[in-house]
Amino acid sequence: MQSVDFAKQVLGEPLRCIVRIKPPSNFQKEDVRINNQQILLTDNNRILEEFECPEAYGPEFSMHQIYEQFLQQFTGPFIQGLNVNIFAYGSTGAGKTQTIEGNKKEHGLILNYASSIFSLLENKKFHTNQSQASQLVNYSYGLRARYVEIIDEEVSDLFAPPNKRLNDQLQILDHAWEGPTIANATWVTVNNEIQLQEALNSGQRNRNQTTNEFGKVSNKATSFFTLELLQSSLQKDTNEPLIMLSRLCFFDLAGSEVLIDDPETIRIKQGSTLNKSIISFTQLLKELGQPQTADHAAYDTSALTSIVKELVGSNSLSIGIFCVQHGDPKGTSLTLNIYKYCKNIKNFPIVNDSKVLGLLHKFRLECQAARLSGRGGYGDTGNNKMLELEKKLIEDNLDKMRNADEKQRMAQKLSTMREKYNEIVRQKAELQQELIRSEEEKLEVSKALVELQIENTRLMEIIQNEKYDMNNKLLNAESDLLSLNIREEKALKSIQELQDNLKETKDDKRALEIEFVALKKNYINISTALETEKAKSENIGLELINVVNENKSLHQELNDIYKKSGNTNEENARFMKKIEKLEQENREQREALIYTKAEIERLKTEMLKYEILDQQHRIDLDNKKLEIEKGFLEANREKQNEVYKMNREQDDAVKKMRDEKLLWESQKMELTHKIKSMQRRVNDEEERVKELERQVQELQSENQKMDLQMNEMRSLYRNKLMQFATDGKPDKASRIGYDFNAREDLIRTYTEKEIELNERLEREKKNSKQASLQVRQLKSYARNLKYLCEDWAPVGIPLPDILTKDVTFLDDETYGTLQGDHMAEIERLRMRNKKLENEVRVLQENIMNGVGGGSMDLSKRISNEMEMLKQNRNKQSIDGDFQIDQLRKERNDLQEENRRLVTLLKDNKKWDVYILQRENERLMRQMKEQEVGLNSVGPMSGEAKGVQQKLQLYERSLKQLEKERSELIVRATMAEEQLKALQEHLAKQSQDYQRKLLEIKRGGNIF
Repeated sequence: MQSVDFAKQVLGEPLRCIVRIKPPSNFQKEDVRINNQQILLTDNNRILEEFECPEAYGPEFSMHQIYEQFLQQFTGPFIQGLNVNIFAYGSTGAGKTQTIEGNKKEHGLILNYASSIFSLLENKKFHTNQSQASQLVNYSYGLRARYVEIIDEEVSDLFAPPNKRLNDQLQILDHAWEGPTIANATWVTVNNEIQLQEALNSGQRNRNQTTNEFGKVSNKATSFFTLELLQSSLQKDTNEPLIMLSRLCFFDLAGSEVLIDDPETIRIKQGSTLNKSIISFTQLLKELGQPQTADHAAYDTSALTSIVKELVGSNSLSIGIFCVQHGDPKGTSLTLNIYKYCKNIKNFPIVNDSKVLGLLHKFRLECQAARLSGRGGYGDTGNNKMLELEKKLIEDNLDKMRNADEKQRMAQKLSTMREKYNEIVRQKAELQQELIRSEEEKLEVSKALVELQIENTRLMEIIQNEKYDMNNKLLNAESDLLSLNIREEKALKSIQELQDNLKETKDDKRALEIEFVALKKNYINISTALETEKAKSENIGLELINVVNENKSLHQELNDIYKKSGNTNEENARFMKKIEKLEQENREQREALIYTKAEIERLKTEMLKYEILDQQHRIDLDNKKLEIEKGFLEANREKQNEVYKMNREQDDAVKKMRDEKLLWESQKMELTHKIKSMQRRVNDEEERVKELERQVQELQSENQKMDLQMNEMRSLYRNKLMQFATDGKPDKASRIGYDFNAREDLIRTYTEKEIELNERLEREKKNSKQASLQVRQLKSYARNLKYLCEDWAPVGIPLPDILTKDVTFLDDETYGTLQGDHMAEIERLRMRNKKLENEVRVLQENIMNGVGGGSMDLSKRISNEMEMLKQNRNKQSIDGDFQIDQLRKERNDLQEENRRLVTLLKDNKKWDVYILQRENERLMRQMKEQEVGLNSVGPMSGEAKGVQQKLQLYERSLKQLEKERSELIVRATMAEEQLKALQEHLAKQSQDYQRKLLEIKRGGNIF
């Protein structure tokens, strides 16, 4: 069976990336565009860069829309037990904080997720506990939040109280159960969205809003908000507990614009820790995005990368939101290039149930044990590297301990200062609270007045509305009255017409009645005539038939008349009914008119009543207004009195604070003056120590020089005495007494000279000490005068140049005396050198002429030297003042000599070396010639040997003298230049001091 290639089979979950473009401001140029699934960086419609981006959201998308379209899908995995990590990456001002935390206009991702999470958890709890088909029972959950901030590699707890945030230090630890976590961080339990929002707002208020020399500190800060969900339940069949622990993390990273410059330059300018988190996190993303470094990326390079060890490229679903903005082409290009790396990062999320948590706990313990035992490295190299890292870690821990001690001391000082500051702030807060209470009372009075005005306005509106309704009713009643009047007029007109018709009908009736009466009379006449005619008809048949026919016609006419009379009666009845109906309508209209008039009267009465009530309301309102104004005036007066009283109290408090401030300032000035005095004393002591060290060095050099000279003179005189004692002259026996006396005299003279030189040295030391004391007194006086001028100098005006210069060293006299001694010694050595050269020349001539060493009367030379020493002793016994004057004259002479030597040295620095070399060559040639001459003569006598020894001694002495002469010339030149500079500086300082003293005397009569 072939092995499985897990590298190809295990692919992991890719890091999901989206890009959000911030809406442009008024002054920003829109240089970021979305084209299908590409983001284009443009410059005046010229495409600079293109980036493939399937999930890009422009300025038209709100945060809620982005959440619903893309980010809401990760809520389910979080509730199912998977870790979810969301980070916002981009430059400062690109909208990272608004994306994660939101603002006043819209919620951020935290609150959007919170609303969905709580609703889903409640639904899951309900369905799990109520459903019969569910395999779980006793389901419960708990949600808690943590909010921290990373600034300058220090972790701050945003949920902790202020005293805890100041004193407790949060540390990032690799916990066996929780993994990388923050020790001592505050967890806040949240039960609903409102509690979560309140906790988030309190944490946002605790974020660092200060600024430093590099700008706002918040731009360099990384906020880390964590929601931890713990779900517990029991399996229905086995009653086995089931626990799931998942975390939803939100990272608001620092601005990435610092990565545009070189990281080393940033570390040099802004320190190694201020931008360490964003630099290390970006480097981590790059390493995880490259296949060759994805499996062994460094997570321990910063505090942020240590926290995300199990969140990015590990056991978590990761979402990267890359925020860009218009007008920032470099920052946008950098952000989108990091976006390209992040698309290649793979994560391996798993459900964090109890078994997985136990397995992770075991693996973490094994890793810690392997790390402690040294396993997991690459042999000895890994162990050595681990030892080096442990050594470096120990050194870093020691540095941290020292820094912690220093920080603790500074914290104590800061706490004392903060207590004083808090006391002042508390007093200020109390005054502000009093002022706020007075303002609140004023606002309450104003609010009451406004409410009364609103009530007055409402009553006026009600009255106006009622008045308007009454006017409308009155107008309607008047319109009804007009319509009724019109109807009445129409009814009267109809009645008049009916009455006219009735009158005409009555006239017709009367005419018909008259006609009927006439017809009746005619009928009667006809009946009478008929009766008369009946008698005749009996006789006359024809007449009867005619009469019958006429009767029939008459009956027919009568029937017609009756018919007409019946029609007239029906029409009359119809007219009567119509008249009755019209009368009824007239009666109803009259009643309606009467009712309308009564209603009008009632409405007029109500209007009068409402007008009276309106006037009464107005009067009451005016009275209330007057009472309110009176109360307001009284309250205002009381308020003014209280404000005046508070102002007086505040003035007293301010005066007290000012007095305390003056007291503190005076104490501060006193302390500053003491510090300045102590500093001045320290400077004086340091200068005194330096001066003493310089004097000690000079005395040591002088003592060494004098010791060398005395040793040289001692050896020289001893050699002379020994040479004289061993001299083999023929008359030696006769001169033994003289030689012995001369030697004793010479030894005594040398001892006396040594004692005298020691006494002279003591006197010189005493004079030097007195001169140094005078110089110190003068320097102290000048320093005190300078300090006095500095203390009395006006504030804010720069000090004159005379006060900013260093203190002048007024020790010319001492230097002059020392230089005079040096010059006298140089002159003596010059004379001695000339004398020795003459002696060598005489000896050379004597040797060349074949004359022995006896031609030189050594006793005479010794006596001459004794006389010279006596003269020197007598000269040294001259008064000190005359010697100083003489030395000053010699100093002036030597200054001329020094100028000449300096000129020669400027012309050719190797002049003295050249002269010495020539002199040495000349002496060597002379010695060789003498040796040749002596060898040619034959065996040398004792005197010739003495002469050769003397020549060798003279040669050594000459070399030593030339060497000392060169050193003395160089020192004399340097001393001359220093003396000249000191004299000029002393003259200038003296003039400045005199001028300043005159100004001070004229200004304040100080001295």
